Amino acid sequence: MTSQILEIATLVVAGWVAGAESASWAFVHPVIKRLPPKEQIVFQQGLLKTFGRIMPVLMPLNFILSLVLCISSATEENTVYYLRLAAVIALATMILTTVIFNVPVNSATGKWNPEDLPPDWDKKRARWRFFQAYRSIILIGAFIILVIAQVSSC
Repeated sequence: MTSQILEIATLVVAGWVAGAESASWAFVHPVIKRLPPKEQIVFQQGLLKTFGRIMPVLMPLNFILSLVLCISSATEENTVYYLRLAAVIALATMILTTVIFNVPVNSATGKWNPEDLPPDWDKKRARWRFFQAYRSIILIGAFIILVIAQVSSC
């Protein structure tokens, strides 16, 4: 029963995070990018107050749940274990790139005065969007891998 709860919790969190981040990347940020600079930053600062509160909790939780689930299947040395291991490795790279590339830009964006933006603000936001795309693709891929592993274990 405990392993089933872990499996369900992992898939729910992984699916929610993948869905939220990929929807933000595919549907919200393209609209933001078309706004005038001031409005872009005001919008981004608003998102930092919503996504910025929940994602620093859910992204590591996603990784931790996936890691624990992988470890719980390590004795099996089968396809399920290797699929889960692939998801864990993918999620680790997502966390790493988020911390290295996205978080510093988010921190800076939160402090910017929308009326007086730094000269390189658009380059920083472009780099952020690139890694948001990477993060979204990795999250979707990891979720799909976790689902395949779960189906394979049944």
